[in-house]
Amino acid sequence: MEYRRLGRTELQVSLLGVGGGYISLLEIEEGTRIYQRAFDLGLNYFDGRYGSSSTMLRPVIKQDRARCVVATKTQDATRDGALRRIDEDLAELDTDYLDIFYLRTYNHDMRKAHFKPGGSIEGLLQAREEGKIHFLGLAGHSDLTALAQGVETGLIDVVIFPLNIVRREALQQLVPVCQRHDVGMVVMKPVDAGLAPAEVALPWLANQPIHTMAPGISTMEHLEINYRALNRDSWTLTPQEEAEVEHWRQRLEHRSCRICDRLCQSVCESKIAIDHLLYHDVFYNELKTLGLARLLEFPLAGWVKGRMERAFSRRLELLRSCTHCGKCEQACPYGLPIMQLMDNMVDEHLALLEAVRERGWTQRYADAPSPY
Repeated sequence: MEYRRLGRTELQVSLLGVGGGYISLLEIEEGTRIYQRAFDLGLNYFDGRYGSSSTMLRPVIKQDRARCVVATKTQDATRDGALRRIDEDLAELDTDYLDIFYLRTYNHDMRKAHFKPGGSIEGLLQAREEGKIHFLGLAGHSDLTALAQGVETGLIDVVIFPLNIVRREALQQLVPVCQRHDVGMVVMKPVDAGLAPAEVALPWLANQPIHTMAPGISTMEHLEINYRALNRDSWTLTPQEEAEVEHWRQRLEHRSCRICDRLCQSVCESKIAIDHLLYHDVFYNELKTLGLARLLEFPLAGWVKGRMERAFSRRLELLRSCTHCGKCEQACPYGLPIMQLMDNMVDEHLALLEAVRERGWTQRYADAPSPY
């Protein structure tokens, strides 16, 4: 496994890391087993926290805390709220410090809230003085210029942002700013929420000026595929690999939502959170990636099974509320056939709901404790 210097932090991070969004849906024992395998393969960047992912990770990082680079996040924009969240993360991970603490920053309003007097940046600076965190970070998946302006303040050490064979705006909007300030760059959504094959997407990404990538995984198979994709002697792509990258870029260009801070929702007659429906729902992404038959046999946590019917019933209600006014497609800067994509989801939602009801998951797992 290759290691790269994470900008001015001087931390050495494995090129491949682990994102916690999907692993958090699993039973705790299964999540720990996957984290342990990642650790044994030499991965040392772990991004969280989501659900019970910190509980899963805790026994793994205790084996060699100094080797591990652990990052957590909050959306809280207040000084006190950020400090409270840091203390919660320290307790859940049972560690004395967090290597990186990110502030979720999807747009300029969120950025301004973090940096204003009494905002969360003040909390992070205090926590750093107290030794509770080592480095300050920003995390965003929408307007990357908000992250860039945060970096320009000189206070930010690391950013985590989306970059993949389809979504490349970071190469112009954010990466040059990070390079000027020697800021660490961590990539989220490197396989475009499972739409792009890792064998194609990850070697392409390794050739970009980034330091580590943190794909979300929920199976040992995902982890092994990602590892094999980056276990190579040369990063230079062959002509055949370059052609594969271009094939998948074209194939996904008009299928992949870029999470544009809800531009489409702002014009939707029904006020549907279209980006969430199409791309940003971990329950649906697991269905899309695994398929119905495999999802039903998956070691999902009890609280996930208990919420599945409600979550997909709500999604189906939203899908059916679409009036097909067409305004979302007019607003989409990427020309996505949004209404068609949403229509195509209805049948798979109905099939999942029927299967979940047959198994009685809602009743059987109604009392399962939730980490949220």
